[in-house]
Amino acid sequence: MSVEIRIPEVGESITEGILAGWEKPDGAFVKIDDPLFVLETDKVTMTINSEQSGQLEILVGEGETVQVGQVVAKLDPSAASEPEAGRPEAADSPAREVQSVEVPAPQVKPAAAAEAGRAESRPARNEQLSPAVRRLVAEHDLDPEQIEGTGRGGRITKEDVLRHLSGEAQPRGDETGEKPAQPLEAAAASGPRPVAPLQTPPQPTQSAQRQTRTKMTPLRKRIAERLVQAQQTAAILTTFNEVDMTNVMEWRARYKETFKERYGIGLGFMSFFIKASVDALRAIPAVNAQIDGDEIVQNHFFDIGVAVGTDRGLVVPIVRNADQLSFAEVELAVADLAGRAQEKKLTLDELTGGCFTVSNGGVYGSLLSTPIVNPPQSGILGMHGIKKRPVAMGDQIQIRPMMYLALSYDHRLVDGRESVTFLKRIVECIENPERMLLEI
Repeated sequence: MSVEIRIPEVGESITEGILAGWEKPDGAFVKIDDPLFVLETDKVTMTINSEQSGQLEILVGEGETVQVGQVVAKLDPSAASEPEAGRPEAADSPAREVQSVEVPAPQVKPAAAAEAGRAESRPARNEQLSPAVRRLVAEHDLDPEQIEGTGRGGRITKEDVLRHLSGEAQPRGDETGEKPAQPLEAAAASGPRPVAPLQTPPQPTQSAQRQTRTKMTPLRKRIAERLVQAQQTAAILTTFNEVDMTNVMEWRARYKETFKERYGIGLGFMSFFIKASVDALRAIPAVNAQIDGDEIVQNHFFDIGVAVGTDRGLVVPIVRNADQLSFAEVELAVADLAGRAQEKKLTLDELTGGCFTVSNGGVYGSLLSTPIVNPPQSGILGMHGIKKRPVAMGDQIQIRPMMYLALSYDHRLVDGRESVTFLKRIVECIENPERMLLEI
């Protein structure tokens, strides 16, 4: 009896999503805990794993909107195990014994043989097509071998078929697309050919050449809504400062090998800035508060969000109780959350409830930016690239590794004096890392 695969519940307020992609082709054998499909909602993108082994039958194609509880596939557990690759069938079985008779092979023309070879390869290629792609191919009587696949492992996506139909794909004539060469004698006998007038080659259609339209994903729509909400409902201002990274970089260079040997992870800059943010939040509690209607909610915990860029948009997983974690535990937590964000394995709980956010635009080469507050939080710290610049140190000019810092804050709750003091506190912690260890 087949087992139904349904869209799971991923949060109280989430009722639908988009089936972003299948990790296994239709008809494939699936084992327990194998990734089945990627579900993209307005709050989280996650990979759904199989809870049972069996043969997969896909019912809903990639890119389609699905509801929580909807059946999207079935598993046939009667396929108890995956067939062993390269295992020969039993030739000595009495029921399968047949008398061998030599039959002369039919004569096949080269062109017919090439076409037959292509035909034999099509079923194998067709087995890799999703239901939506297979339907398009059948409706337009297309040859999958002539469609270039850009999906995972070279698979053909719905966009590849539409691009092929729009005329972007090059038509294939002979197997090489080239005309057979004309014999030299025939070319000489035919005499000089008249020169044809120059013609302007046909231009591709405007829609195919200059624009493409893609439906906005739920996650991207949610990001857009929250950014607009932040701009419309909060009075966001940004204050800037710069920090000398000399001491932190010397600490990292001095202890990075020992740190990695002991804890199994590298010592990065993010742990320093998260610990510095905790210190500043303690010193300036207004930044660790939020507005709820006509009330001010003061947080007495330190759950720090870390902005992570993925191929489907920005997500902000939360490092819980960062004040209680060591530098190594912070690094391990950030690495784990960032890795699972890329693998689409974060849960909704890991993306909610933060009180402050740290964003490192420097990893992309940003020198200066104005980050947007993540509601209902009241502040976000923006890190940027480290650049060597001449700096006045007393009466001397020295070359120092400097980083610009930006603090965006909700001016409804945080005043200018508090925001500047908060950012200066972070600068002091980074320039004097021992303060964070001594908590002074």
